[in-house]
Amino acid sequence: MPLIGTAGHIDHGKSTLVRALSGIDPSRLPEERARGMTIDLGYAYLNHPDGYRLGIVDVPGHETLVRNMVAGATGFDVALWVVDAAEGVMPQSREHLRILELLGMPMLLPVITKAELATATRIDATAAEIAALLRGTVFAEAPLHIVDSHTGRGIDLLRDAIFDAAGGARARAAQKGVGEPYLPIDRVFSARGIGTVLTGTLVRGRLAVGDQLRLASQPDVPLRIRSLHQHHAAVATSEAGDRVGVNLAGRAPDAARRGDVLVGPAHPYRARFVNVRLQLLSQASGKPRHGGRMLFYAGCTEVECRLWGVSDEGAHCWAQIELPRELSFHSEQRFILRTNSPLTTVGGGQVVDIAPDRRRRVTSAERTAYAARTQCARYLEAYVGERGCPCDVSALATRWMVRPEDLLRDAAEAAALRVRRGDPTTGAPALVWHVNAEPELIRRLGEALRGATERTVSFGQLGRALGTAPEHVPPLLAALLERDHPTVAALRETVRLDRVGVTLRPGSIAFTPQERQRAEAILSRLLVEGLRPSRVDDLRRAFPERPQLTDRVLARLRESGRVVPVSPELLLHPDAATALRAAPVRHGLDGVRAAEFGQALGLSRKYGIPYLEWLNREGVMRREGDRHFLVRGDRAD
Repeated sequence: MPLIGTAGHIDHGKSTLVRALSGIDPSRLPEERARGMTIDLGYAYLNHPDGYRLGIVDVPGHETLVRNMVAGATGFDVALWVVDAAEGVMPQSREHLRILELLGMPMLLPVITKAELATATRIDATAAEIAALLRGTVFAEAPLHIVDSHTGRGIDLLRDAIFDAAGGARARAAQKGVGEPYLPIDRVFSARGIGTVLTGTLVRGRLAVGDQLRLASQPDVPLRIRSLHQHHAAVATSEAGDRVGVNLAGRAPDAARRGDVLVGPAHPYRARFVNVRLQLLSQASGKPRHGGRMLFYAGCTEVECRLWGVSDEGAHCWAQIELPRELSFHSEQRFILRTNSPLTTVGGGQVVDIAPDRRRRVTSAERTAYAARTQCARYLEAYVGERGCPCDVSALATRWMVRPEDLLRDAAEAAALRVRRGDPTTGAPALVWHVNAEPELIRRLGEALRGATERTVSFGQLGRALGTAPEHVPPLLAALLERDHPTVAALRETVRLDRVGVTLRPGSIAFTPQERQRAEAILSRLLVEGLRPSRVDDLRRAFPERPQLTDRVLARLRESGRVVPVSPELLLHPDAATALRAAPVRHGLDGVRAAEFGQALGLSRKYGIPYLEWLNREGVMRREGDRHFLVRGDRAD
């Protein structure tokens, strides 16, 4: 359903215009009717001649209620910018126009109202003011309408213009119907016989009775759509652009508040630090200072934020916004910034990145990529070229709020990029890196392997050397070892990829018959013992004859990579080491203390603490205080 909205100064006739167009009074609060002014959002609709409805949102015009205006304007397909013929352009007329432009309004219809109360000369002067204000904006060619809501002058022509604009709005709504639902909540109320109802404009996706949803503020609480309502009628489905009331089954609806968001259960776009493309208004007083506090409006959300790293790029700039808590976003998310005192709009723009490289600054690689994206250039190539290290395609798609398949297509079309597609069976991610980075990656790889002090070099160690995550190392190594390069040719002869790392010079350690017999006995014992292996001293006591033979065999087992040293006194069979690497994910051991780790695996402290230290060194977990957390790539979720 295309959405029409009003904007403009207080008492310029917005609500009366909606009533004249639709026959519906959008003022729903007794206080609004008593005072003759809009305080909160009002709603109405128009029946299109082609058989569908157009939703109408009426917004307040008072300067202290801009947050309500922004909440209503989010999702507009066509805005009716209303100016009183006699009063002309007023302060809130200007501010609302700036906000509509910052929100990326697709279409504007400027409307002069109360025409019967002004002279022709005054109407012409107001029209000239409007033309001058629109000049130089994206709305410069918008056709002007002159109406009087009480006499009906110009109302039919304006209604026809709205109907004509609705065609393009429906096409845009169809493009937004793909992906997870995203519905900012602008009203919460109880209805007799139904229960709690949450209303808003469905910005993205599609809803149907029976679908599963989540509140962004309570993402772990499952909800189910019990019923959907549009303009006092129950419906089975709702499309992007629709004004809709949602009645939910579950525990969370009563806790929902205006400013919260209903999202699909798989909605991935949540962040507290976001990079943005920012446009500052020329009328704003002074440039925002680094770390300055402002009010952040996005959809129905209003929070205080801090602005960091503003880099001026001419007509726009890049900056990072720090929010007080994690918020949910959608692709193409627009926002408005206002100062606290006085309450003045200073700018706005679009969220472009929800997982920045650095906090409180925008990096050079990011600025290069964002600039290329705004110019419809290959921003993936620009970013990866600046980074110089492999990047996870899925992680990039999430942070930029785009589809992974689109990035993979762009990578495949760029001659300067190398792509290693993911493997769902092993969980290996899809990687992309720049061809110019390969010589440096190969150099680092060679240095890391030549400088290794043990036969087996873990993926965690190699990840640190290559500047990438441990889970990226196996597919990256497999790709690099295919290259025609002198260093690679030498490495191919001396390394073997295992499940836990890279083994150097496999098979080069020779055992005498006596050593081989002792080695097989030790390996058989370690295999049976699993995660409770005998310590080195225990192994020496287990084979008391010729203790020097046992020490020599243990050293050669370490060198050949046939045992995994957890500590100087603790060795694991490779199968047990593989099981240990997988144990934190399998048992959900994220954020655990040493005692909890040992209890989950049925281990005493003499095993649990060395195992945790080894998992930290391997890059499977990381320690923060007395707790140990799974690193991002090893999380089960």
